[in-house]
This record gives sequence, structure tokens and C-alpha cells, in this order.
Amino acid sequence: MNSYIQIISFVLSFFYGIFFYIFSTINENILVKKSNFFKLFITLIFIIDIVILYIFLLYKINNGIFHIYFIVTVILGYLFMAFNKSKLYLLCKKCVNKLKKH
Repeated sequence: MNSYIQIISFVLSFFYGIFFYIFSTINENILVKKSNFFKLFITLIFIIDIVILYIFLLYKINNGIFHIYFIVTVILGYLFMAFNKSKLYLLCKKCVNKLKKH
């Protein structure tokens, strides 16, 4: 695997961490008032789907070569989104309001 493919894999992994944070938050908000068994079942299916999608994307980009530092990059993307969600929310809200004025 050359350095170009590794950089693409790192960028994909980072943005996949952000994607995972957003969709796990949506999953959590949908399952607020459900039973514990239903929450567990749906969350388990959600995690399996997320992992399969990530493996599929890595397979398409770098022929399925998988390194631990790609997982670390996913975790960094997740943490980036977790710590900066309020700032990003305000930025998006500001952009939407600017678009509404036009």
C-alpha cells in the first residue's frame, strides 16, 4: 500500500469517526423511550452495520488492508466530533441563517 492510499484511508477513517458519532447520536435519540431489550437489539444491529460498512469502504479503497492506526483515526474523528459538536452546530446554524436571508 503506497502513501497516497494510506492518506486516503486516514482521511476516510477520520470522517468515518465523525459519521459514526452523528449516526450514533441519532440512534440514541430515536431509542430514548424504548424498552431496554429493544435498545440493545437495535444498537447491536446498528454497530454490526457500521462495522460492515467500514470494512467494505476499506476494502474498496485499499483492498482490505487493515491496520490498527485506522481504528485509532476513527476514534480520533469520533472524539473530535464529541468535543466540537456545539461549535460545529453553531457554525452550521449560522450558515443556514445566512442562506435563508438570500
